[in-house]
Amino acid sequence: MKFLHLLSTEASQDITFHCLSDPLFSPTNTYSADDPGQEYQARPPRFRGWNGQMFEADSLLEPHMLLDECRIQDGSWHQSRFFFHTQDSYELPIIDIQEQPSSQSNDLRHLEVGPVCFL
Repeated sequence: MKFLHLLSTEASQDITFHCLSDPLFSPTNTYSADDPGQEYQARPPRFRGWNGQMFEADSLLEPHMLLDECRIQDGSWHQSRFFFHTQDSYELPIIDIQEQPSSQSNDLRHLEVGPVCFL
């Protein structure tokens, strides 16, 4: 891996979540003193790169979401696809994914991690 990092100036990778009746963005509970009711915020998964950097929403290393069908809950399999591209080849491959747990016991997910392309 070190050899590939030394010879490369950029890298890319894609990760696909396959979901059955389970939205990828799980709601989180937040409470406000002004409104004691429950609010929901979408919280996308966070991804840890090879060098420890976190790829997450609203950051410099935000992954590109190419497809977001996991929100569809019709009893069929759907996909959410993320694409990572960086000018620092040491940030890939993705080595850890931090996501919210499934919301119901009958929800299913499958993870497909694509190869890293070093350029």
